[in-house]
Amino acid sequence: MLFAIRKVSVFRCFFFRSSAAALALAFSAAAMAQQPGPFTAQDFRFSGSPELQMPSHLYGPDLDGSTPSEIALSPGAVKQRLQRLGFHSISSIRFRGGYWNVVAYNGKKKRQLTVHPESGAIRSDRPYCNNRCNRYPLSEEF
Repeated sequence: MLFAIRKVSVFRCFFFRSSAAALALAFSAAAMAQQPGPFTAQDFRFSGSPELQMPSHLYGPDLDGSTPSEIALSPGAVKQRLQRLGFHSISSIRFRGGYWNVVAYNGKKKRQLTVHPESGAIRSDRPYCNNRCNRYPLSEEF
């Protein structure tokens, strides 16, 4: 019985010594953290003028929505690319939202296509439903 008590007291002694050492280390670290370093708060302030003038062309009209860029494929090139992919009877090619929106047939099925303007890759291929089954407003009809 004496052996069990002594074992517990040795454990308690070790625990208290290690916790005291950890506590002393924490206090010394906190004291060191408060020492002045090589930088001050003034070193990180922005030294430029507070009023930055933005270039006027950044606030110009948004041309991406309704006008294709200079490197975009022309409507004729989009039509040729779709014909090579097997689409025919291409009835509507409009540039809207940064993409070519095309209505074409694939076999006997009428499709709504969204085509990437630079690469000509088909981004979206949906059944054509003349806005009956889509959830966007009539103004967004292809």
